[in-house]
Amino acid sequence: MARGDETTGITAFGIYVPSMRLHRKAMASEVGWINPALNGYRHGVRAICDFDEDVITMAVEAARHCKDSEALGEISAIVAASTTFPFADRLNASVIAAAAGLSNCVQAVDIANTQRAGVSAFRVAERLSAADGAPHQVLCVAADCRRGRPGSLVEMTSGDAAVSFVFGCENVIARVMAHRVSTVDFVDHYRRANEAYEYGWEERWVRDEGYRKIAPPILTCAMEAAGVSSAEIDHFIFPSTIRGVAGGLAKAVDIRDDAVRDDFQDVIGEAGAAHSLLMLADTLCAAGPGEKILMAGFGQGCEAIVLETTSLIKSIGDRQGVRALAESDQHELSFIRYLSFNGQLEPDFGPRAETDRKTAHSAAYRHADRVARLIAGKCEKCGTVQFPKAKICVNPNCGHEGNQSDHALAQEAAVIKTVTTDWLGFSRNPPNRYGMVEFASGARMILNFTSAPDEPPVGSEVSMVYRIQEFDPYRKFHRYSWKAKSADGPRNGDIK
Repeated sequence: MARGDETTGITAFGIYVPSMRLHRKAMASEVGWINPALNGYRHGVRAICDFDEDVITMAVEAARHCKDSEALGEISAIVAASTTFPFADRLNASVIAAAAGLSNCVQAVDIANTQRAGVSAFRVAERLSAADGAPHQVLCVAADCRRGRPGSLVEMTSGDAAVSFVFGCENVIARVMAHRVSTVDFVDHYRRANEAYEYGWEERWVRDEGYRKIAPPILTCAMEAAGVSSAEIDHFIFPSTIRGVAGGLAKAVDIRDDAVRDDFQDVIGEAGAAHSLLMLADTLCAAGPGEKILMAGFGQGCEAIVLETTSLIKSIGDRQGVRALAESDQHELSFIRYLSFNGQLEPDFGPRAETDRKTAHSAAYRHADRVARLIAGKCEKCGTVQFPKAKICVNPNCGHEGNQSDHALAQEAAVIKTVTTDWLGFSRNPPNRYGMVEFASGARMILNFTSAPDEPPVGSEVSMVYRIQEFDPYRKFHRYSWKAKSADGPRNGDIK
């Protein structure tokens, strides 16, 4: 279908950029001897996942920055996109859906295996929102954390990030006008199944035979289908790590130079399948009513979408763009620690690292509400909130026996009551830090602290984040749980 649905469109969006930064200068200093040409990319930084982050956790954060938990509970479908999903035969979108607070009745879809997966997921979500002739709320989320061999261009230019969009029929801020796609088995790079790293082809060939020949016809067809001229395009989104590609394509289809959007290469890097959508979210932060946006993704063909903002774009307020977010929350990471976090270097963590960390899947399923959704119990008699949920109220003045109602803690503020710094227990990023936190509702629980380079003070505020709890190296299984993170400063993606 060429033209988009006129009753549905984007109603909300969220952005997540991890706080860890790896300076390219430091990378070039360590591996530049392998390929001196890497010194040409030594400026700027890469956004990097923390040791307990991955595509799943970033996607959850992006979804939570898009809507609150109550609104996310009304979502009817989720479409997730990535080329670096942790699971090849497990529905990754189902893990994201549970942690983000979506209903168990949602439709869930993974889209992968191409760098334009994010744009494809965006289109699928937009169509699902108008499926069966009735409007639905659909969540689209894209995240990637590509890894390259040390000394490769992929390692130097990639970055980690996630973005989310909700499609619906109320308070629409942008609508899809047209969509065009081609599928061409052009091999600019590839990664075989079960391989950690991709193999890339020569840049000049990719630029001249790929981008310049495959993309322009689709960009032109998309604009024609939308009924807009190239002069009417206010924002042009086309990510590429090859310098000058976006500007060259804009010139090829007569789009103004000033319409080419920032690609954040110097503050994040290229976020793989998520990057087109990340640039779209940034564009919406700056766009005014009635502006035309041409967004495209490239990978075994080209996929292009033309959007138009509505008068309600003003309702999103003064949202921070991607560059402002990336520059506001940064913690420097050394190159050696980066290699360790990503399994490219195996330090000797001692005998404690040899403990078998097998996940009991039956128990995890039985306690899914508690583990994945962070659901506590609320006494129906006295209103005391406790974690975990139980048959007996913990309030000594109550002790009521009976069922407790659900009480979600994931979005609730908390303060630290106790802190322990542990150098003896195993952690991939020692030391372990954990302690008692008390939620605004009065519930208390012991949690691990994450993203805390220093010991957080007792009494300070924390928020809940979904992270990797443990990785089982024998069975290659990620186990996720909720952790506490310092709440200093604005949440990533919040209004300034």
